[in-house]
Order: sequence, then C-alpha cells, then structure tokens
Amino acid sequence: MEKKYDFTTENFTRIINSDTVPAHDHNGLDLEFGDTEITIKKPYIDADGEEMGNSIFILHDNTLCVSMRSEGGFLFTFYRENENESFKNLEAGSPDSIKEFTWQIWIKIVNYIDDMNAGKTPFHAFREQFGIYSVPYDLEKLFEFEKEYGGGSYADGFYLKAIDKTGLKTYSEEEGFLNSFIEFATATGGGSTYAIWVINENLDKCPIVVFGDEGGIHLVAKNTTDLIHLLGYDVEIFVDWSSAYFYKGGENDNRSEHRDAFLAWSKTNFGLEPVRTDEEAAAIVQVASDQYADSLYDFLIKYDIDVEEGFETVKEHRSFEAFEKNFQGRVIPQELVSLYAFQQSHANYSQYFLLRGYDSSILKTWSQSDAFISAVIPFARATSFGACYALWDEGLGKETKDMPVIVLDRENGIDVVAENVLQLLRLLTYDIEPVLDGECFKLSNDKDSYSLSNNIDAYRSWLTDNFKIAPVEEPYEEIIDPAQAKFSDAFWHWENLHRPDK
Repeated sequence: MEKKYDFTTENFTRIINSDTVPAHDHNGLDLEFGDTEITIKKPYIDADGEEMGNSIFILHDNTLCVSMRSEGGFLFTFYRENENESFKNLEAGSPDSIKEFTWQIWIKIVNYIDDMNAGKTPFHAFREQFGIYSVPYDLEKLFEFEKEYGGGSYADGFYLKAIDKTGLKTYSEEEGFLNSFIEFATATGGGSTYAIWVINENLDKCPIVVFGDEGGIHLVAKNTTDLIHLLGYDVEIFVDWSSAYFYKGGENDNRSEHRDAFLAWSKTNFGLEPVRTDEEAAAIVQVASDQYADSLYDFLIKYDIDVEEGFETVKEHRSFEAFEKNFQGRVIPQELVSLYAFQQSHANYSQYFLLRGYDSSILKTWSQSDAFISAVIPFARATSFGACYALWDEGLGKETKDMPVIVLDRENGIDVVAENVLQLLRLLTYDIEPVLDGECFKLSNDKDSYSLSNNIDAYRSWLTDNFKIAPVEEPYEEIIDPAQAKFSDAFWHWENLHRPDK
C-alpha cells in the first residue's frame, strides 16, 4: 500500500489543505459514497474566536459516526455506533468492523482528493451531477474505459467530466430548463458540451444534445449508445447556431492514441461497427433529429430560447399544407381545423401535443403493409420521444371525426386512446404526457411533478367555448377505458392481420 494512504498527520493535513476543500466556505466539502456522507473542513476561527474545522466527519447510514481532527500536531479519531452512545477513541482494540470501515473510507477520500488535484473526475463527482437519476449503463462502462486510457485519448475533444450549470444558465436560469439537461462531457476543445435531455426517468432512453460553446443547441444521438457509436469516428463535432455535424473529409486520417482500443471495446460491449464516413455519422444524427427535433423546438420556445436557425425542417412540418396532406384527400375533422387555428397563436397548450404534418413513410416503422398504411392517419405529436396520435379507419365508412384515435410509439407499440377526435381533445385538458410501456397506454401517476403547459388554461377555455365540453377529471374512467372497451378487441385482430411480426 502506498504511503499516501498512511493515516498520518502529514497525509491528513495534505487532504485538509487541498484546493478541492473550500477555503472560505466553513461548511466545507461534502462527499457521498453510497450510504456514507463525508464533510471535510479547513481550519477556521468562529464568531466566538474558537478554532474550528481541521476535520473530517463521516456518517454512515445515519448511524455510525467517525470524527477525525488534527489539533496541536496530533491526530484524534473518535467513533460512535449510534446516536444513543457517546464517542469513543478509535484505537487498536476497537471493533475490527469499525476499523476496516474507517480505513476503506479514508482510502476513498485520498483517491478522490488526488483525482481532483490531478484534474481527473472521480466517479463520485461524475455521478453526483445526475442527481436522482441513475447514471446510464453505457456511461458507467465508458467511465471505466476512460479511467484506464484517459479522456481525449480515444475520441477527439471528448472527456467525461462533472459540469456545473454555468453554461446552461447562459440560455435560461429557469429551474425547469436547468433540470431538463445533464451535461456530462466535453464535445470539443473549445468548450462545447454533450448533455442528456431528460425526457424519461430512464436516462438510457433519453436523447443526447450538444451545446455549442458559441451558441446552438442541437440533437446528436437518440441515446448514449448512439453517441458512443459516433465517438468511434474520432472527430470533433462542428457546432454553431444553425447546425451540428461531424466532418472529417477523405484526407483526414488523424487518429487519437487509443482509438483502436476504443473501437475494440465498443464492439465487445455494444456490438458497434466503426463509423467510417461523414455520411454514416450524419445518418445517426438524423435518426435523433427525426424523432426528437420537433419536441426540442417546442421545449426551447417554452423558455424563450432563439430557434430561428437550425429547425427549418421542423417548421415545414408545421404548415397547414403539411398537416392537410396527412389525410390524403379525406375530409379533415372540423375540430382539428379549429384547433390548428388556435395552435397558431397558443404554443405549448398540452404537454408536447402538436398538430403537424407527417410523411406516410413514418408508418413503415410499424408495418410495411399497404392496407395498414392506408388505414392509419397520423396527425399529431403525442409525446416528447416521438410517439404520434392517428385516426384508425376501420373500413366502416365513418367520417374522420368519428374514427377512433390510437397512439403509435416506435419502441412500445400501439394502443387505443379515445373513441373519436373530440374525446381526444377533452383528454388533452388533463395536460399530462402519455406513455406506452409495451403493453398499454398510461398517464403519469405523479401529475404534480409536471409544470403546466403555458397555454393550458386558454386551451380549456377554447374547448369549452367552442364545443361546450368541460375539462376531464378522471381520464381513464371518462375517456380511455370506454374507448378501449369499445375498440381494443377489433383493433387487436386487425393489427394482427396487418402486423403479423409485431
């Protein structure tokens, strides 16, 4: 064992005097290793003139306490197994379990301080920025790889690191915005960063965006696995307000020192083949953009962030001409025509819902059958992660306004939502983003955790004024359950006929 781990006055003082421990904040440095909380304080004089600090305090599982303090050139260590006991000296005759625990925590503290002093990011610090969320599995594995080979040594400009909210605050200081992104790595040597856009409690299912050091917020990958795939291309991303892309060119064959090791690692752990061309890289970025750009555009508008550049395709899909094409010559329900007019002056009126145009090819995600594609009419975005609402033409000669409404999710299937368009519009007054879990349509049980849409009150008033409909109070009992009771069996048989491999 290296001498730096010896529990001596010299090593203790080195930890206390580290620049990582704040000098002017008497609350000290707070660390957390699993169920163990640590506070490290530099020496200071309190208001009564008493010398305080110069200490390390350890609390494990809210029971075991260990206190280390240097005073007069001597080290003193005390412990207490629970709050009902008094502190005792930690010495040779103390319980082995207490001595072993204290020793292991001391080693972790030394390693943490040394990593910080060396400019490295300890996993504890990296994990801390994820708050209540688990670090995505892919990033945990990547952190282990980077710990062995070093940041910037396997992908140009890329370092995993702990990043505070300073950069995000240049766009907006609203809590809702700041809590929606977790920056976790540098993207370029100039200071651009990669961040997870938190639209799902499972961060493995969240898209990755890049924040340009000179401006611009753009989608890069649909998840962390796709980002790791792009890192294998080993070239910095180019970012400005209008776009973000990877450009290497045919003659650029510069390789990071450990790129080959990274490619072998990504193949072994994720089955990823190397990205070899600018076009292949662009295709990965495009997948993310196709699925999430529409939602990101509205999210940024909500916080008054400039979206004049970089979202041209999104704007095209929002024109009435694009919306009208969804119906392929069928009559557009008057309820949706009226809602489109309302939407033009009331952005963000129900969690991520948006009337917009879709290319019919989007339906091939679910089925190649012409009969399926001709019977399903997508017309609105349903969620932040790319699901859409559609009408189902049962072939019974119904007017479009009377057709049942279904929701289609790329990863989790299809389900019946409402008996008709008007019932869907009433469901929207609940102002909760729906989810499909692979089996059924759900709404969040934690409604209070969502901030209300900017124009939800105006939308509820519009619906009441135009259609004499009150907001829904019990969405399942009033809308979802009756619709599923009426249509689910028929839809299930029809779907099996036209999606045999679902």
